[in-house]
Amino acid sequence: MLFLLVTLLTLPAPAQSPAPERGSIIEDRAARKLMQAGDARLEVGETEKALEIWESVIERYPRSDVRFAAHLRLADHLLEESREYDKARVHYEAAAAEDNEDDDLRAYAFLQTGVCFYEAGHFGKCFTIMRDVIEHFPASPRVNEAYFYIGLAHFKLGHYSRAIEALEKVGTALAEDDARIEKVEAGRRLHIKIDDKDFAILEPGQQVDVRCRARSGDEEVVACELVGRHAKMVLGTIVTRLGEPAPGNGILEVRGGDLVKVTYTDAHTAEKTFDEMRHREVLVVGSGVARITDGSYQHPLPAAVLGKPLHLEVSDADHDTGAGPDQLAAAVHIFQRKTADEIDAEVATRVADGELAETPGGESLKDRIDPLKLVRSLPVTLRESEENGVFRLAIPLRLGTGGADSLQGEPGQFVRLVYNDARHLGDGEAIRTAQAKIIEGNLGEMRVTRTEISDEELALKTRLRTATALTEVGNHYREFGLNEKAGLKYGEALMECEDILEEARRSGGKILEETYVQLWRIYFAMDELDLALGMSRRLLAEFPTSAFVDEAMLQQAHVERKRGNHARAISVYTSLTKLQDSPLRGEGQYFIGECYEDLALKAAAQQATPLFERAFLAYQAVYERFPDSGRVGDAVAKMAAFYYQKEDYTRAVDVFENVLADYPDANFLDVILFNYGRCLYKLGRRAEARRRFDQLISEFPESEIAPEAKKIVDALQKAGS
Repeated sequence: MLFLLVTLLTLPAPAQSPAPERGSIIEDRAARKLMQAGDARLEVGETEKALEIWESVIERYPRSDVRFAAHLRLADHLLEESREYDKARVHYEAAAAEDNEDDDLRAYAFLQTGVCFYEAGHFGKCFTIMRDVIEHFPASPRVNEAYFYIGLAHFKLGHYSRAIEALEKVGTALAEDDARIEKVEAGRRLHIKIDDKDFAILEPGQQVDVRCRARSGDEEVVACELVGRHAKMVLGTIVTRLGEPAPGNGILEVRGGDLVKVTYTDAHTAEKTFDEMRHREVLVVGSGVARITDGSYQHPLPAAVLGKPLHLEVSDADHDTGAGPDQLAAAVHIFQRKTADEIDAEVATRVADGELAETPGGESLKDRIDPLKLVRSLPVTLRESEENGVFRLAIPLRLGTGGADSLQGEPGQFVRLVYNDARHLGDGEAIRTAQAKIIEGNLGEMRVTRTEISDEELALKTRLRTATALTEVGNHYREFGLNEKAGLKYGEALMECEDILEEARRSGGKILEETYVQLWRIYFAMDELDLALGMSRRLLAEFPTSAFVDEAMLQQAHVERKRGNHARAISVYTSLTKLQDSPLRGEGQYFIGECYEDLALKAAAQQATPLFERAFLAYQAVYERFPDSGRVGDAVAKMAAFYYQKEDYTRAVDVFENVLADYPDANFLDVILFNYGRCLYKLGRRAEARRRFDQLISEFPESEIAPEAKKIVDALQKAGS
């Protein structure tokens, strides 16, 4: 039955659909205006309207490159705000298409596609995408993030050595003689990573205290968690915010331009000294945002009225440097449109100087000229408001053509707020601007159509997020073997969900759907299989088109398998493989193989053989039918194990070598190395066998089969191999 596997590791490349014809410059301009309109809606809180506008960019301008930015705006919202991973992934994949010529956007889209799979718990597919980021965009800063998620996913799966290997490639560790200064944006989380071989002796669940001290006065202790058993690395995080120091409250209060000193005590150094202090300095920065707004500073305005105050606002944490109101310097420029003659003259001059040349696309040279010219400038000083890091100024806008000490303009001209953001998360300086057209009269009644969210619905969403967070904390405790603490967190999460269930039923819609999803996740984590099964069935019955249907089916099949109902589990897994748009089809196919393998291991010898063969065929179908699945490496590894059982050592060695080369994130790599070594030994290649056993001991010291590998190595040493 175990026949040829010639095409096993040469998977066919997915068919590429022809790229759409490139849109015109006019289409790009119109699409950009729509994008700006969507951004403005989002800024004033009209999220639903912003989403509609961005969707219209994609629908109305399917040939414009601007559509990629629209896909990313939608995807970011679906991932970060709605937590709708599958829907977000569709938009990220569209932005990652080959006809997107912006490599930075493509790298980001690829990375975020992998993040969607990670957040949804589909780690195998996450590995595949993150490895693509590393391979196709080696010079991108996204590579660091890709390694970070590879490490986190291995950690979630209990592959601690591989988690550490990937995380060690992310940024730098807190170490001696490292003078580099990292950055953190005020209001964001500060992430801490420390490498120290001493951590290997700590017990699971033990924490390492790290002290964070801001130069402005606040001081907090961050409890960092070990990454795996016998680990050499800890990870920790703390929220930062602008404000007065309040030591010990669990939040690091900082000021603009602050320097945070992160310190921990190295109990035993490589130089055999004790209690050495290790530290790293982190610079607090802010990314500036400039706006021209209405009098309440709530809504950006597209126009500025002569004779009325012009309200300017810049948000930048860098300039919140003290307890009192701080100040920020900016400039206001007045522009007017160039005449046709002025544009023609500028084109002629720049062509003569060699600054402009015809392009293959036939773009008009006039389109590459800035249509506005600077008329006058006025330096301004904005004063910090009651909101930390937000600076405002109201200045009269008068009719006129001169005046160095006042802001004067004419109808049809443009007023632009310009702010030079010297420090931010990126490199170099950045110019932040906001622009409005100068008009006469007044803006009339300003109407803002926003999607209102009732207080009740908002409270339900907040409590649902709390339950989700508690469940994640419980999962984290369980990963460290702290089952009692995990149970307490699951209990708290369950109380939150059960308390809001009736209100969620009255609200219906997405709130109820997400409540069902969270409940069956909690029940499954608590091993309440009947309740988990019932809740997932209720979800399928009441929300048959839910984006969570495939995940619910997968969970149902897991429950049936865990209860020993393998026939029912296989049936549900098979149904999952038939959902054409689901990224979990490969998962379902893989678990069909595991079910048959479970049955074979429990069966008598005579009955086991055909069951093993069915398992083999199921694993083979993973790479044949679902070559993009994150389970391909695992399936191939399983097939190699069957070859070993059949004593087809030569073919098994070929497959083992390909798995190690092509699927670095596959599960069972410790088992693969062990069986690989045994096959080599059977073939008389003892030196190579010993190298594989040594590799197993080195890379997977926490593996249950590492001690057995050590015994074999010792025996080979005695035998002189």
